[in-house]
Amino acid sequence: MQNLTAQNTQLEEDLIALHTGNSQSKEWFYQSVLKILQAPNLSAFMKADRLAEAFANLDVKIDYIKEQQRLLMHLKQQLELAKTYGKEEISKALLSFGVTKLEGLKISSLTVSKATQQSVAKLEILDEDALLKAGFFKVELVDLEAVEQALLSADQRHEVEKYADMSIEIVHKPATIRINRRKSFVSDESAYVEEVA
Repeated sequence: MQNLTAQNTQLEEDLIALHTGNSQSKEWFYQSVLKILQAPNLSAFMKADRLAEAFANLDVKIDYIKEQQRLLMHLKQQLELAKTYGKEEISKALLSFGVTKLEGLKISSLTVSKATQQSVAKLEILDEDALLKAGFFKVELVDLEAVEQALLSADQRHEVEKYADMSIEIVHKPATIRINRRKSFVSDESAYVEEVA
């Protein structure tokens, strides 16, 4: 995939523009959807396919980007390792000539740092269960589910009501769509069965 924006339909362009979240981009996308839904030369099946295809194409782009990110992360790790090993080898080469500092024109200098050794404690757990039973653990989080159940319980409410409260809030979730993928592609429209809502 050379160019992620190559050959996008107007619907896809308007869908991608929704990332701004502004009312103008939402209106453009809405109008593109209406244009497809009102097209007299398209069957209901084709309209559904066109709308879903825009999302499928976005999924392909997202998957491509994820793969590129994975490859770039792998390349970054390789380059960082190469840089580290390269510095070590230059240091070794300079020290083989008895040189600890090499002056440059574009850079001030290359300076060899001394090799160091330090002791670092490395903990290895042999029996985690035994350590937990012996009391070597810490609790850091409030058990929200237990607090919620206590607030709803007549027996335990008095234990937590000073420290927690529960309220009901209305969360607005705008209407959306779900794209149902076909398990096998059917090319003949006569094989489709139109559902009556």
